[in-house]
Amino acid sequence: MANSKLERYLSILEALFPYPLEFERIPHRVKMERWMLRKNLSFLILHGLVEEQHFGEQRIAYTITDMGLAVLRTLRGQKCFERIRDILVPA
Repeated sequence: MANSKLERYLSILEALFPYPLEFERIPHRVKMERWMLRKNLSFLILHGLVEEQHFGEQRIAYTITDMGLAVLRTLRGQKCFERIRDILVPA
């Protein structure tokens, strides 16, 4: 089953949370095709959740911003809440 856009964005934010990563290292961590990762990273950059950091002329690393970290914490909390709700309130 394919991941939703929100799940893809969440996996990218989680991969970038501990420290910045160069583009080549991200697809393996998020299990995503490079073209799809580029598209999703562009969206996250456009909305201020991720930013590019330039090291020298050729090296670019991607890092999560403070706003991206806030979104990550919110989405993680929501995921946790849904699991607890499913346990406490059976269908």
